Amino acid sequence: MIALVLALSAGCTKNYEELNTDPNRLESLNAEDVKGLFTNALYSGMYCGRGVDYQYAQGFFADLFAQYSAITATFDPTDRYNIAQEWVQYQWVATYTRALPPLMAIIRETDAPEPESQILNAIARVWKVFVIHRATDYYGPIPYSKIGQDTLVVHYDSQKDIYYDLFKELKEATAIIKENISIPSYGDKDMIFGGDNSKWLKFANTLRLRLALRVADVEPAMAQQEAETAVAEGVMADLSDDAYLTVSPVNYNGFNRQSGWNEFRMSATMESLLVGYNDPRLSKYWQPAINTGKYASVRNGMNVAEIVADENSPDNTSGPSDYLLPQNRGTTPATVMYTAEAYFLRAEGTLLGWNMAGDAKSLYEKGIELSLRTWKIEDGNVIQAYINGTSLPAAPGGYFDTPALTDIPVRFSSDPEEQMEQVQTQKWLALFPEGHEAWASIRRSGYPKTYPLIHSDNPNVPADEVIRRIPFLNYDRDRNAEAVEAAVALLDGPDHAGTRLWWDIK
Repeated sequence: MIALVLALSAGCTKNYEELNTDPNRLESLNAEDVKGLFTNALYSGMYCGRGVDYQYAQGFFADLFAQYSAITATFDPTDRYNIAQEWVQYQWVATYTRALPPLMAIIRETDAPEPESQILNAIARVWKVFVIHRATDYYGPIPYSKIGQDTLVVHYDSQKDIYYDLFKELKEATAIIKENISIPSYGDKDMIFGGDNSKWLKFANTLRLRLALRVADVEPAMAQQEAETAVAEGVMADLSDDAYLTVSPVNYNGFNRQSGWNEFRMSATMESLLVGYNDPRLSKYWQPAINTGKYASVRNGMNVAEIVADENSPDNTSGPSDYLLPQNRGTTPATVMYTAEAYFLRAEGTLLGWNMAGDAKSLYEKGIELSLRTWKIEDGNVIQAYINGTSLPAAPGGYFDTPALTDIPVRFSSDPEEQMEQVQTQKWLALFPEGHEAWASIRRSGYPKTYPLIHSDNPNVPADEVIRRIPFLNYDRDRNAEAVEAAVALLDGPDHAGTRLWWDIK
């Protein structure tokens, strides 16, 4: 049995109290209890099964900023870059009071030489990297190295330092998983891979590849080394490697939960690409408008008068497909990472001159194929017709007479710059509905092209620019003010939504 002593040091700020005490007041846990903590960390890390957590943490922010969806609720200003901190603080709470406490406890108490402890430790460290990279890509500097320590001020780390440590964590964790690949891990408490360590190894390497591409502009040499190592070690390659979080009526899919409230619709960016390309995923992602039977979108950044216009009403625009509606919230698994992404990342790396074990065209086309197959599009003729398609994005028209988004087809171009746009655009389509990663990808690469907002309420981010980050939260200023004020110096600019993150330099 693994003894898990959860009594940490008593000295802490109010904001991080949960990192220093077990919420159930237990003094020790056995091995099965440790595995149960991991289950909690998985659900919390994906904002699943906690009321409005997903909508407030992601749906009203990253999903909109990625232009997967656009708001049709008059009360919500976030689609106009108005940062409602009382909502986005749910992301912070989910990270620092729900996901990290069990992870930090597992990692600390399984830091032992026995293989049974080592494998639990390594997989928990991989999930910690996943949770932390999503958080730092929201804000930039965040508390990282000092969490859980006996201190009255929990200092923030620079994003550069965080990323360097995330790579170290993945390097060490993957080595441990490889060495202990046959040792039982979390079993049926692992709600993503069911205790399959080989899947976790591929996931970790793919996460390492994702982060390598993230820093490709700011740390090109390190990025290439990390990416090539990840590919050589083995990334996700088959549909069976897709990472989903199993849900239930209790721990339900947060995206599905929010879908029934008629507060968002398909974005014009989505319509231009999906309709113009005759994309077979269109009906998998969205459904025709109730009144017209046609697919119709709305623009991001509408004001109240425009939202209530008849043409933009919920009954005249496209909401999520049945698969993504609330009645399936307990059965539709939550997307963690698709195998298709690994192929698009490798295609991008190849365009940068890295050794990604394949050529850009083949990797790009394989990524498209796997994305379509992920969404149950199995007909080979349909898949090949899409891959070789020469149609261009459509003009959504509608209330704002919106033009076509861009002029690239799906069929792989001979022009290097068009190739990069194609890879990033198809990756964006394939990532749906995972707006966290989609927004980060847009900020770093500039692709896919997105429509300017109709209106921006944010003086620091004009309507024709992409929002770069979430400002530091008042939630933490109220509990950890000295650290938050010091963290501003870790930014390359003022603490507002127009300041770029460390890796966002292109």
